[in-house]
Parts: sequence; C-alpha cells; structure tokens
Amino acid sequence: MHTIAEVSLAYKASQPVETLPTITSPAEAAEYLRSIWDLNTLQLREEFIVILLNNAKKVLGWSRISTGGSTATIVEPSAVFQLALLGKADSIICAHNHPSGNLKNSQADTLLTRRLKDAGKLLGVALDDHIILTQGGYLSLREEGLI
Repeated sequence: MHTIAEVSLAYKASQPVETLPTITSPAEAAEYLRSIWDLNTLQLREEFIVILLNNAKKVLGWSRISTGGSTATIVEPSAVFQLALLGKADSIICAHNHPSGNLKNSQADTLLTRRLKDAGKLLGVALDDHIILTQGGYLSLREEGLI
C-alpha cells in the first residue's frame, strides 16, 4: 500500500480587512501599482503583477507573476488563478508595464486579457481590469472595452 501525501491549504490575513486599501477605479489601480512597483525597473524590463481583491474591492495582496525582457514577459493563466484561488480573491486586477513607454495595447495583450477573463468566469474570479503601466501614464483595458 502506498502512502500519499496530504495536501492542505491555510489562509490568514495579516491585518484587519477594514484597514486594507480599496481599488474601485483604473486611476486607483494605477496609483496602487506605482506604490508597489520597483520604479527602477519600469523602463527596463516587462513585468506582470496580479492584485487580489475581495468582494468589497479591498486589496488582499499582490504578487509578481513573471519578469521578462524589454519587450515581453510570459504569463500563464494557471499561475494567475492559482494565486487568486489560494489568496481567496473574489476578483483580480492584472497589470504589466511597457518599458518602451508605448501606451497602446498589443494584440498579445488583448488575447491574454480575453484568456484571463474567460478563465476567471469559469473559476468564479472576475477580471476587474488589466492595466498597462508606463513611466508617464497608464492604459485600462476595461476602459478600452476589452473586459
């Protein structure tokens, strides 16, 4: 007879939920992202960050999912939603930067956003927005009508 390892999960908030920041708009998302992003790398390499939100849009946490080169980074939806599910998120905001400073979304950005939106629907974790951040501004794919 084989012994199979038990898998268990635990979640414990590090501070009271009422003290957590709230994100209800793309502008608030961009402001929060600038507060957590290493601004020394914003123009250096592309990175992808996920913010976890509860149903009151309070920030439960965030994680850098991937780091790439100057023009791209690889994002696996499974990694995004593994984080979201383990972190008890009701919704997420995804973000990546364009080191070039270009605020236009690429076809790859659009396709990834659709994949994340569809995967989130299936798993019950809404994609609230996908923000592209640059040194001089931001673009909300929700405001662009892609979510």
